[in-house]
Amino acid sequence: MRTNYRGIVIVMLVALAVLMFAVVAVAGCGEESTGTTMAPDTTAAAPSGSAPGGTDGAAGVVAVTGMVDNPTTLTVDALETMGAETWTVEHPKKGEVQYTGVSFDAVLETLGVQAGAMTVVLTASDGYVAEISLADIESSADAILAIEEGAIASVFPGLETKTWVKDIVSMEFK
Repeated sequence: MRTNYRGIVIVMLVALAVLMFAVVAVAGCGEESTGTTMAPDTTAAAPSGSAPGGTDGAAGVVAVTGMVDNPTTLTVDALETMGAETWTVEHPKKGEVQYTGVSFDAVLETLGVQAGAMTVVLTASDGYVAEISLADIESSADAILAIEEGAIASVFPGLETKTWVKDIVSMEFK
């Protein structure tokens, strides 16, 4: 009896190709995990080429949605108009640092955050998401929205650094 090695090789190559296709297909089904996301991203999908939150990646532009009376787009110019001040605060890792910005309380009042809102979800331009209790923010005496290099950042003295979000593109109140 003669062994047909050519047929065996073809069957093995086809099986290998099917297996590789299956592995690639299954690997693409899960979410990418970078280890930086604290909460699920509940913002609407941004159009192609846009930053999360739909601000087209423009630095210093924050889409404000959710439980607010005045959904808006918050800008660096708007913060400056609200009376930005320079604050010296204690950063959890860097020590004493100066920031220019507006108190978070003033921002909450301007936006008309509704009484039932319990958290704010901050999304950064790189996709980082932090969901923070409003009660925790209110317990931070010097909580501010800061202007950093033309972008807006959260500064929450007394809270963990994972709540200090740089280059915010969206704020959703829940």
